[in-house]
Amino acid sequence: MVGYISAGTVEYLYNAEDGTFHFLELNPRLQVEHPCTEMVADVNLPAAQLQIAMGLPLYRIKDIRLLYGEDPWADQKIDFDRPRVKPQPRGHVIAARITSENPDEGFKPSSGTVQELNFRSSKNVWGYFSVAASGGLHEYADSQFGHCFSWGESREDARENMVVALKELSIRGDFRTTVEYLIKLLENDNYQQNSIDTGWLDQLIAEKVQAERPDRMLGVICGALHVADQSVQSAFQNFQSTLERGQILPANSLTCTVDIELICEGDKYVLKVTKTGPSSYFLCMNNSTIDVETHRLSDGGLLLSLDGASHTTYMKEEVGSYRITIGNKTCVFDKENDPTVLRSPSAGKLINYLIEDGGHVFADSVYAEIEVMKMVMELRVAESGCIHFVKRPGAVLDAGSIVAKLQLDDPSRVQQAELFTGTFPDLQNPSMHGEKLHQVFQSTRTALDNILAGYILPTPYFEPRLTTTIETLMRCLRDPTLPLLELQDLISMISGRIPPQVEKSIRRQILLYASNITSVLRQFPSQQIAHEIDKHAATLTRRADRDVFFMTTQGIVQLVQRYRSGIRGHMKAVIQDVLKQYLRVETQFQQGHYDKCVAQLREKNKDDMSTVVANIFSHSQVQKKNSVVISLIDQLWGKEPNLTEDLHHILTEFTTLNKAENAKVALRARQVLIAAHQPPYELRHNQVESIFLSAITGHEFCPENLQKLILSETAIFDILPDFFYHNNQQVRMAALEVYVRRAYIAYDVNSLQHCTLGEDICVVDFKFILPSSHPNRVFQRRTSYSADLPRVPSLSEDDFDHYETDQPPCIRLGVMAAFRTFDNFEESYDEVMDHFGSTPPDSPRILQTGSSFVDIIPEPKYHDEPIHILNIALETQSEDNDNSTADKFQNFCSSKKEVLIEKGIRRLTFVVLHKRDFPQYFTYRARNGFLEDRIYRHLEPALAFQLEISRMRNFDLAAIPVANHRLHLYIGKAKVAKGQEVTDYRLFVRCIIRHSDLVTKEASFEYLHNESERTLLEAMDALEVAFSHPQACRTDCNHIFLNFGPTLTLVDPAKLEETVRSMVMRYGSRLWKLRVLQAELKLTIRLTATGKRIPIRLFLTNESGYYLDISMYREVNDPQTGQIMFQAYGAKQGPLHGMLINSPYVTKDHLQLKRFQAQSSGTTYVYDFPEMFRQSLIKMWKEYLPSDQEPPATVMTCIELVLDKHGQLCELNRLQGENQIGMVAWKMTLNTPEFPNGRDIVVISNDMTYMIGSFGPQEDVLYLRASELARKLGIPRIYLSANSGARIGLADEVKHLFRVAWEDVNSPDKGFKYIYLTPDDFKKVSAVNSVHAELIEDNGEPRYKILDIIGKDEGLGVENLKGSGMIAGESSQAYNEIPTICLVTCRAIGIGAYLVRLGQRIIQVENSHIILTGDRALNKLLGRQVYTSNNQLGGVQIMYNNGVSHDTVPDDFEGVCKILKWLSYMPKCCDGPQAITEPTDPVDRDIEFTPTKAPYDPRWMLGGRQHPENPEEWQSGFFDKDSFDEILKPWGQTVVSGRARLGGIPVSVVAVETRTVEIEVPADPANLDSESKVIQQAGQVWFPDSAYKTAQVIKDFNREQLPLMIFANWRGFSGGMKDMFDQVLKFGAYIVDGLREYKQPVLIYIPPNGELRGGAWVVVDPTINPSYMEMYADRESRGGVLEAEGTVEIKFRAKDLVKTMRRLDPEYIKLVEKMASPELSAESRKELEKQIAQREDQLTPMYHQVAVHFADLHDTAGRMLEKNVITDILDWKTSRRFFYWRLRRLLLEEQVKKKISKVNKELTDGQIRSMLSRWFVESEGAVNVYRWEDNQAVVNWLDQVLKDENSVIYENMKCVQRDCVIQQIRTILQDNPDVAMDSMVHITQQMTSGQRAEVTRILASMDS
Repeated sequence: MVGYISAGTVEYLYNAEDGTFHFLELNPRLQVEHPCTEMVADVNLPAAQLQIAMGLPLYRIKDIRLLYGEDPWADQKIDFDRPRVKPQPRGHVIAARITSENPDEGFKPSSGTVQELNFRSSKNVWGYFSVAASGGLHEYADSQFGHCFSWGESREDARENMVVALKELSIRGDFRTTVEYLIKLLENDNYQQNSIDTGWLDQLIAEKVQAERPDRMLGVICGALHVADQSVQSAFQNFQSTLERGQILPANSLTCTVDIELICEGDKYVLKVTKTGPSSYFLCMNNSTIDVETHRLSDGGLLLSLDGASHTTYMKEEVGSYRITIGNKTCVFDKENDPTVLRSPSAGKLINYLIEDGGHVFADSVYAEIEVMKMVMELRVAESGCIHFVKRPGAVLDAGSIVAKLQLDDPSRVQQAELFTGTFPDLQNPSMHGEKLHQVFQSTRTALDNILAGYILPTPYFEPRLTTTIETLMRCLRDPTLPLLELQDLISMISGRIPPQVEKSIRRQILLYASNITSVLRQFPSQQIAHEIDKHAATLTRRADRDVFFMTTQGIVQLVQRYRSGIRGHMKAVIQDVLKQYLRVETQFQQGHYDKCVAQLREKNKDDMSTVVANIFSHSQVQKKNSVVISLIDQLWGKEPNLTEDLHHILTEFTTLNKAENAKVALRARQVLIAAHQPPYELRHNQVESIFLSAITGHEFCPENLQKLILSETAIFDILPDFFYHNNQQVRMAALEVYVRRAYIAYDVNSLQHCTLGEDICVVDFKFILPSSHPNRVFQRRTSYSADLPRVPSLSEDDFDHYETDQPPCIRLGVMAAFRTFDNFEESYDEVMDHFGSTPPDSPRILQTGSSFVDIIPEPKYHDEPIHILNIALETQSEDNDNSTADKFQNFCSSKKEVLIEKGIRRLTFVVLHKRDFPQYFTYRARNGFLEDRIYRHLEPALAFQLEISRMRNFDLAAIPVANHRLHLYIGKAKVAKGQEVTDYRLFVRCIIRHSDLVTKEASFEYLHNESERTLLEAMDALEVAFSHPQACRTDCNHIFLNFGPTLTLVDPAKLEETVRSMVMRYGSRLWKLRVLQAELKLTIRLTATGKRIPIRLFLTNESGYYLDISMYREVNDPQTGQIMFQAYGAKQGPLHGMLINSPYVTKDHLQLKRFQAQSSGTTYVYDFPEMFRQSLIKMWKEYLPSDQEPPATVMTCIELVLDKHGQLCELNRLQGENQIGMVAWKMTLNTPEFPNGRDIVVISNDMTYMIGSFGPQEDVLYLRASELARKLGIPRIYLSANSGARIGLADEVKHLFRVAWEDVNSPDKGFKYIYLTPDDFKKVSAVNSVHAELIEDNGEPRYKILDIIGKDEGLGVENLKGSGMIAGESSQAYNEIPTICLVTCRAIGIGAYLVRLGQRIIQVENSHIILTGDRALNKLLGRQVYTSNNQLGGVQIMYNNGVSHDTVPDDFEGVCKILKWLSYMPKCCDGPQAITEPTDPVDRDIEFTPTKAPYDPRWMLGGRQHPENPEEWQSGFFDKDSFDEILKPWGQTVVSGRARLGGIPVSVVAVETRTVEIEVPADPANLDSESKVIQQAGQVWFPDSAYKTAQVIKDFNREQLPLMIFANWRGFSGGMKDMFDQVLKFGAYIVDGLREYKQPVLIYIPPNGELRGGAWVVVDPTINPSYMEMYADRESRGGVLEAEGTVEIKFRAKDLVKTMRRLDPEYIKLVEKMASPELSAESRKELEKQIAQREDQLTPMYHQVAVHFADLHDTAGRMLEKNVITDILDWKTSRRFFYWRLRRLLLEEQVKKKISKVNKELTDGQIRSMLSRWFVESEGAVNVYRWEDNQAVVNWLDQVLKDENSVIYENMKCVQRDCVIQQIRTILQDNPDVAMDSMVHITQQMTSGQRAEVTRILASMDS
């Protein structure tokens, strides 16, 4: 039919109904399905084909013969048409093609790589693949890459075998396969029943039958886990890689929570996935949650455990979807992709649209352009449609910003997914780690460790889960079965691997322990089990056996060690480990801001950056970790109080955490530590009960026992109410009376009566008199008071606002009753109110008082003013919160209001009692209509005097609830006139501190210290919580008041001040952050144990932020008025001296408002700086003077410099804060130790409170004029920088008037044409020339189209830049003429940054920054969060390390101190006297530290050091002790520079670092490829940075007019390629420039073991400036072109060494002589040459040393002196003495030279020196001419003659001046002979008549 004759494969279609075959095709090759035939026919088809091709007939082929049942080895023919045995197929075979096709996309083929291919053949299934793991399919290959064949006895067997094989086949790659679809087909019912036809598959495809998918929710969980794990892992890896490069990213970059959206078949699943541990995740969806344990596999997959089952899953992220494979099933989730929303892919600026709004665009067309990092990026659409703009051109875009919307041509192309609202299924097996106790313990402990590692659940789930976790942990730790289960688990694992007798003995111990598990005496048998193990180990003689045994039992040994201290010991160890884990992380973040701490962590863990990342991640969740630690501490203290003793050390460490973020933990730890030292509640309760019982037993009462409770200074109100319900009625009565008398201890309780309601309700009626200091009795003198009760003169609870009205009665009637419930009170309400019907009659009382004036007080008239007080005590019956309780009481009061008024009730207080806690108080007052007085919430009104509430009467108060009932917190709003804005808000914290020990009446000083510190911490904690109040952010001058109840015996009150100061300073930064500027401590002291009690007040104020002012007062009676007032206690008389104690707190003035504004910005208010200078001067004097001397009374005067109306500078004394511009200047006169009579400086400062310290025209002019004044006077100029750069402004008068001409009025989105003014508005602004506009007509109306906006005010734009340029030039000139110093506080931005740099000498406060552009602007430009703060750009770690800042200080005060220290080295003014002080260090002493040949710290050479062998001794250096002040320390570290004193003479210093230093170049976070680098620089070498540093400091010191000392120890300049590129040559030349211009003595000294060589010598040689420079060398120093080794390499090479050997070595000479013999044979000559070579090799090392020494002798100090390149050779020990006298001589000679130069400028330096020498001989005589070389003698002579105006110097100077003038006149007349006669006439006119006669005589004699 076909005509083909050869080997091939024929395909037929078989019709099963009639058994016929129908030809399909013939292939001249094998088909890929040939194994099907082979497996059923058992014929090797490839072999058969080859045999046929070879010519063998078919019947001769062995396999064919077997198929037809013939003998395989016979050769007879086979009748294939009518065979003897018809062939029968053996079994069934199914073949499956494996292709890279996606069944879900119409079997679309794809290519890509294969990550995994795993197929296991079996006897019934065989397969082959054309690719392997790590291989791939390219786009030109066939999609089929594998084939599987399955055999079975039946078709069903073959099918089942194929299904199993395909399910076990694992293929992971970039492409989809048909495996899952084939499984679906094989399991199809039609296929199983073999009822398929040729249309069957097409029908399935048409019906979109898909392969079997995994469970949808399982797929969602796996997909979410994959996406989250990838995101978290990527964030951590990126963070770590940036850290390794030296970049520091914000901690929030480390996130463990990911929001995920997955879309599958139209459903959108929104999940929040949180990583809760290294191998666990928490998933949340629609308020349902599950926990999943996951493990990342090495091949990128995840192994997860869910609902008791394990799943291996992989994810392949594709362009628009995630492909998730679970086992061998695949599901696909689409990503959110709405083509109708067009977003910006990154941050940038929208440049323009390329089409019109509403225009049509086609898919993949560009519709807009944006600018990203100065590059243009195109934006394209994904679908066709009409575009509608959302943003306008020029808009700033964030990443993901919506730019436009697209209306699709075919909306059906986008299918909107619907949000899935279902939840996770309920898990049947939720436990992942088992439910046995020890398994629960391990999982709980792991969960806690994970939390402390930073793995935190989202907010709604964290707290409940934490509570459960900790409760479970503590339950497990307390359970005695825990060690039993752990041990049983271990035994079961090693059973059979340990000797039976050991196992048996351990199991015996287990059984014994288990049988006594509930016994109170039970003890886990740790020692016994350890003993059994050790006993058996002792029997093992071979070491190998012992090692195996110990290895096997290691787990048991570790367990018994953990429990060696029993269950409680194990609990302690576990909790300690958890707490230590917290401490380990948090202690690393206490020293500074985030950047600094991370940098320190990097330095500490250079080789393990993952540790750094883990610490940062953990710290980022510190708030949640606090909850863990606090909960554990509470658990311990609540249920295991004794454990705190063991944990004392750890808790103490917690209290040292000083960051606000750790404050809660520190507070709780301190509370527990203090509580641990207090008597337990039960003990105190028993003490009180015993006192009550002892007081009421017997026939008579014992009032002295109850008196203990009433007068006790301890806190008992948490215990006392419990006795209101005692079973003994007498105790109940006594408890109520003690409560009343104790609460009203400041009042005179003159009548008290007990009665009962019913059988058991006790009631107390009492009368009391208001104290004398009460506002209602403020003008009455008290005539009598109780002698038994201590008087605490202060205020009561009543209305403080009406004390100026008529005097109401001074008596009050009170009733107090205690009820079990509120219902009981309501039932008895009428009976209680009956007590106010009449005055109670006299009756016997438990306690008698000594009042003697009850009878003279008239009965009160209730209608005048309510005077009755009602207190109702109630037991707590429910867990209602405060508000619900208050509402219940309020409802009651409202319902009974009329009765209460009728009965004259002044106030009603409900006392709600809590077991083991202080009562809660709710007070309702008549004056408020019986509404609650919130000020007294939880405050006993009768105790209000102790909190001195009345002193806050200048404020409207609102109470803020706090959890701590000991504290009372109020927010005050200053009372102002109606309509005036309130600007003064402040928080008041008030607390009474009582002793908790009932027995001890006196309190120790340590108790005061600890309790005060605890209360201070509690107060700060309460303040932090209070800052959530809406108005708290406006508060300032917050106030803390502590009333310390117990009497304190204190011999030295100064100790109190010291302690309080140290405590406040310890928390200074936190107090400052909370704006606590005032604190008050009230206490009573005794100077001796039996001395009189003295009420003391300690007031602390810190308004400026740098000076803590402490004033101490005592309370005394004013003899005139009888009022209590403050009297200064001690020498210092504070501002409250003489004021009444009830004086109200004053509201703050405008200065404090400005101060707050400045301090909020991180700087000092500008007008506080003069006082700061004054305090710094006082500090300087105290350091200078002996301790027994006081500083001068006046250390500083200053006057403000202001501009007059003409813009000129004038001096003005005006009030602070009256400046009208943002710049302030002063001229200050400082009385310093160097210049006690005063030195002048000019100080210029920005005012941050005026337009944020920006520079406008007026600010620029003031800066200019003040700087010019400093230059004119030649005095230092100080600039205090706190600014925001050049001012930016807009014309406000135009801003509120202009209008917009829109393209379409109804659619502003289409843009605008111009802005304009109406004619009327134009008239308003044209008069002040605010705009330039043109008149146009538009829409039928005239308009003034705005062309230019000028503005009526100055300082809106470029004029500010002009002014900035002006003051920049002035700053540059000022630096050249006078000393300029800049202090950068807060910030210096833009022109401010340039000004401080132009001033050069910069002191930078640590929290300040010097920048040109802010971090937010840069982040906006970069489009991502790159910089965490401005400090990262220009903080001290940048500006100090690069040499911009000379020094750093922690705060402004230290900055001012540093300014004064620098000034202390500088002359009083230009060309003024040097700042020489009396030497504190003897001039004649020897220098003890000697520089060594080995590298050393040059600072030891300059300033000395602690003696290395005896740290208590000081090893002195060259300069005066403690006088060396280094600058520019971290920059150019191979050079050390600074200022010092030599015998009191200020000098500048340059020295050389001899050690190798490391320079770190930071990485820039903006450049992802940048890395931090550490560069090593060798000592004694000038590198580009250190050469520049040297030139810079020489330039600075020259302008400071300081003599310069250079300790020259350089080997030369670094000349490598990079250093040459970095301009080392240029900076070396700058050194020469600096020295050439130097106008002060320059002394260069080569120190011991130092060397000066090559180019280094050249740049410091004295011939550069011979008038001022001198060079000296130590005897042990060296100088030359090269080092000796280098010289030898060039000038004493090997041949020279040989010549020297030939000349000097006898043996070598003999060998050479032998060589010269002509009779030598060749062999002998060769032997001699060999011997000579050996001799040379032997001698070369030694002769090389000789050569080096020879070369070195050319570089000695002796040769230097001989060649006249140095002035002299010195000995190091005595060089200090020499240089002191030499320097003094040079300075005095310079002083004389200046005087001589002033009278004759023509004289050269050499001529002046000669004249001085001649005058010295003239003065001292020729015999003393040799003394001219004695520096000390010349100094003494110059000192003497300069003080005497008639000395030889001044006389000779007059002669010099006369000769100079005569010579000038002669020269002028010679040059101008025509004016000689006129000049003579003019000269003679100026003479006297006698002089003219003399001239006439001289002229006459000349003629003769």
